[in-house]
Amino acid sequence: MKTTMRLNSDTKLSVSGRNRLSSFQSDICHTIVDRMEQGVIVFDRQNILYANDNVFDILSIPEELLAPGSSLEEFIKFGVKRGDYYPNSELTFASIRMRLMAGEDFVLLRKTPNGRFYRINSRFRDGVGISTYTDITNESREKAVLTNTVEAIAQGLLVHDREKIVISNKHLLSVMDLPPEVVEAGTPWKEFIEYRAKRGDYDDPEEHVKKILQAFDSQTGFSSETRAGSKTIRVECRNAHGMMFVTYTDVTDARDREYKLQQKEAEVRLLAETDSLTGLKNRRAFDDILARHFKKRKKKSSKTSKELALILLDLDHFKPVNDTYGHSFGDTLLKQVARRFGKIVRKSDTMARIGGDEFGAIVEVDDKGEAIEIATCMRDAARIPILIEQTKLRVNASVGVSYFSDGFEDAPAMFVGADLALYAAKDDSRGSVYEFEAEFATNAIQKYLLEQDLLSALDKNEFVLHYQVQQDLSSGKVAGYEALMRWHHPVKGLISPADFIPLAEETGFIVEMGRWALKQAARDFGGKDKSTRVAVNVSPVQFRESNLIEDIKQALEESDLAPEQLEIEITEDVLIEDNVNTLKILKGIRQIGVGLSLDDFGAGYSSLSYLTRYPFSKLKIDRYFIDQMIRDERSQSLVKSILSLASNMGMKVTAEGVETSEQLDLLVKSNCDEVQGYLLGKPQPLDEIKKTAVL
Repeated sequence: MKTTMRLNSDTKLSVSGRNRLSSFQSDICHTIVDRMEQGVIVFDRQNILYANDNVFDILSIPEELLAPGSSLEEFIKFGVKRGDYYPNSELTFASIRMRLMAGEDFVLLRKTPNGRFYRINSRFRDGVGISTYTDITNESREKAVLTNTVEAIAQGLLVHDREKIVISNKHLLSVMDLPPEVVEAGTPWKEFIEYRAKRGDYDDPEEHVKKILQAFDSQTGFSSETRAGSKTIRVECRNAHGMMFVTYTDVTDARDREYKLQQKEAEVRLLAETDSLTGLKNRRAFDDILARHFKKRKKKSSKTSKELALILLDLDHFKPVNDTYGHSFGDTLLKQVARRFGKIVRKSDTMARIGGDEFGAIVEVDDKGEAIEIATCMRDAARIPILIEQTKLRVNASVGVSYFSDGFEDAPAMFVGADLALYAAKDDSRGSVYEFEAEFATNAIQKYLLEQDLLSALDKNEFVLHYQVQQDLSSGKVAGYEALMRWHHPVKGLISPADFIPLAEETGFIVEMGRWALKQAARDFGGKDKSTRVAVNVSPVQFRESNLIEDIKQALEESDLAPEQLEIEITEDVLIEDNVNTLKILKGIRQIGVGLSLDDFGAGYSSLSYLTRYPFSKLKIDRYFIDQMIRDERSQSLVKSILSLASNMGMKVTAEGVETSEQLDLLVKSNCDEVQGYLLGKPQPLDEIKKTAVL
């Protein structure tokens, strides 16, 4: 501890200086100053007047620099030269000189050689200055830690109270593209908002200010996104200790990535929901949209006057197009039809390709009549001829419609309802538009049960063959018999072929049934009168999906039936699917020696080219023309033309559906080869035929 320095009588002070010192050096003042924990220096504008003992310990400087009367400027210069003044000694010296000349109070920060920080508070009164040195080393370190922490934050940081900015970091300037003066400590934070508002960073700056004040009042925070020029900034505001801590994060790149990802997800979702061929919605998207519509209406069914309609449309006989012209041809057809449908439905409606040649539409309409109008327009659009690669195609379409008001339990049930209506349209007459009826569901259940019984009927020996006689008109003798399948159901009795044959074709079970009929007919007539022929019908499904030639050979081998005794009857449905394989099978049948008959000739789309392209041995005139030829001259002329044509081509002709003697007489006069119909005999079991014929 240094001895307190006192002014001696020989001190080189001016008279006025000695007088001021004298007034200060009262005993009580010395006692108070010497006992203070801080260092104390008393000075005027030129000289050191007094320094207590603590100053020497604090500053570690030569005693003569603090001796009373020593130069104040030299004392200051010593500290400047040693680098005590923080953070810039040269600037501090200039600042002190100006403050001394003006006689103003000032505060400095001084760092001593031992690494400690002191705050110097200097006050002027009546030309005398008093500086106190307070050790703030710990405070400085805490401030340094805070400063480093603030600057280390990756985001821009702004801390403010209800009125002014307290602190900010350098990242804030770069993140927000700001000049330093906008966020200086002590600046009202609203000026910061105003600066950004003028730059166009906010959609509603007043609303942002309101949110900040509300956060202060409620002691909560909030998050938002804003702009900083072309940047997207994430703002997080947190209220603590009466201050708002605001971080600014540049999320421009992240948002760009999110946007690109969202675009990609949207593209993937679009692909997942779009039919790749037609560009319409696919079945998955269609089901989802229908489910949303249904769920929405279930919640507020009493609040909407609109009717929700589900339309299903199926192109009739589309498969032959693919088989005849190729799949690329069929794809082009589907795309053109889809474009037509897209022009019919509205933007608010949903149009989809359900699968294959089936399309669906979900529409909201004022009434059911409007839905039927849309469905009819779709059907008619499908009927308009389509030109593809110089080939003009005509297709038909069947349509089924169901409504929300039909009372379905859920969306899948509504879809089933439209599907049932579609099947009813197909079953009745293709090209029809049917609305769902409750009985369709009942029919579907009955159809399903019948299907289950059908699948087991063969194993249970419930199928039998009845035979209808075919008479040779030139000799009057029996030329042969047509085998017709019958089903003796154990509960329902005898079921009409019209009821179970289409069902068997749908399920594909017709292949096994047809194979059984072929073998059974061969067994029934094998080893008997070689002049008697038996005709067996082959379904288009059986023709396509079975190995028909092998089945015929096996039936002949197992039965001892001569090939010339067997005749295979097919309809033109087999020929519509005109391809190399069809011709190969038909030629194979004829090469075995089995007859080949074209059934229902004249009906449908019968083409004369069939007669030259395929090796038929017989034509069977459709019963419609036989029924009409007595009262319709055109039908009679057609029958005669067919007879003449067949004769010239070396084919025999059988007239079906002969029920009156007038018809028979006319056919005899027209030189028809054979006749078949109820006039000559109804289909009968084999045992009944044996009683009246020689087999």
